[in-house]
Amino acid sequence: MTISMPVHTVCPHCKRPVVARPDQPRAQCPEHGPIVPMRSAIANLPLPSTPPVALLYPQMA
Repeated sequence: MTISMPVHTVCPHCKRPVVARPDQPRAQCPEHGPIVPMRSAIANLPLPSTPPVALLYPQMA
């Protein structure tokens, strides 16, 4: 049996977490700008200057 990783919304280029609102097809990656997000495991930690997701959209946390 394999242990699966949690699935998050990430940038397809750097696999860092991004916030994608359901009503918008694009998200904002601090490193790559506007991107079309994908669902995947997080491969890289968020950039140090990136605020936590809960501070960006408190209603989604």
